[in-house]
Amino acid sequence: MVSPRAVAADVLVVGGGMAGAIAALAAREAGARVVLARRAPGATALSSGAIGVAPDPLALPGEPLRAAREPLEAARRLARLRPDHPYAVLGERLGALPEALAFAARVLAPLLAPPLERPRFLATPFGTAVPAALCQRSQAAGDLLAVDGALVVAGLRGHLGLDAALAAAGLERYRARGGPRAFAVEVDPGLGEVGLFRPHELARALEPPGAAEALGRAIRAALPAGAGAALVPPVLGLRPEARVPERVAAAAGIPVAELLADVPSVPGVRLQAALEAALAAAGVEVVQGALQGAGPGKPAMVGADEITAPRWVLATGRFVGGGVVRRGTLREPVLGLPVQAAEGREAGVDLAARPAASLTGAARSGPQPLLSAGLRVDALLRPLDGRGRPAADGLFAAGAVLGGHEQASDGTGLGVAILTGYLAGRAAARPGGGE
Repeated sequence: MVSPRAVAADVLVVGGGMAGAIAALAAREAGARVVLARRAPGATALSSGAIGVAPDPLALPGEPLRAAREPLEAARRLARLRPDHPYAVLGERLGALPEALAFAARVLAPLLAPPLERPRFLATPFGTAVPAALCQRSQAAGDLLAVDGALVVAGLRGHLGLDAALAAAGLERYRARGGPRAFAVEVDPGLGEVGLFRPHELARALEPPGAAEALGRAIRAALPAGAGAALVPPVLGLRPEARVPERVAAAAGIPVAELLADVPSVPGVRLQAALEAALAAAGVEVVQGALQGAGPGKPAMVGADEITAPRWVLATGRFVGGGVVRRGTLREPVLGLPVQAAEGREAGVDLAARPAASLTGAARSGPQPLLSAGLRVDALLRPLDGRGRPAADGLFAAGAVLGGHEQASDGTGLGVAILTGYLAGRAAARPGGGE
């Protein structure tokens, strides 16, 4: 029988997605010894490549794109409308959002482009544009407000993942709001039967010498007069160091950017790889396996490792990550913390005991209590018990496990992950727990 390996740390982060990784990196930069425990990588690999913080809830339909509020102001507006949202709960600490975004862009360089004072408007394969506070460098040149000239959507002949004409027709509607003209072309990437390629296979096929350049030359030959930038499917290489976007753009003679990705997502795979590399470079120890433990300051078992840390950050996600489960009622499974749901002005752990079907609504745009279920926290991101008191000394939470936000519909998922991960990691790095 193998004896457990004893590991002592200042901070134990539980969860391997964006929130957990940012919390671990923030705590490590603050000087803490950090262990990150995870069952598997988080849902980060499903990312489109864009990181939304908060679509402005008070924006008028059809208003000019340049009238969009900067991310912090949009987040403050959302907080005023949704009192249970993590942005509202944080209070004045919401002001750390620009700092948290800059931190994420720095620790995940060279993958992410630096944030701007305004949102970037990035195109989807469906011809819509979404505001993003951060995005991958391979997508930044596709910002509708940065294109100088016409925007060309370049489909790859035989590739079924993009209907270029459909995307261009949708983007053309943004001209009335200050967007560029949009055209569709079809090019031959010179890779054979690309219809048989899965997205990651197509991305890998563009990495060898000459492949990206051939695609760029094909785009250049198809460009209409006045073209200012080209959009292509999100398959420009798996490894940033292969510099596929830069090579394609150099051969095309104009900026080239990826559309946002649907699942399966090559940009999501890149993001997960960048998180792994950042954790390794920072000296964060990553251990794999389900965690069993009683809380901060007490030994916790992860596989064959016995980890003891006086401060924990729970970043276990929601339903996909296993941070919230139904065991008679909705519960947090690691420490058995109560989960709250919210419906209208009513919120609390009592709602979490209702059947799941009664916590969802038929109207997609209406409140979905089940989708916003999670831990209730205070402004220091300390999970609260059923009486509204901190559940344990040295315990913090971040990301999707927090209640009060519907990440699938309110556009704040990775924004919440980055901000709360950053704040929770920094607070956990301090012996006093941030008080």
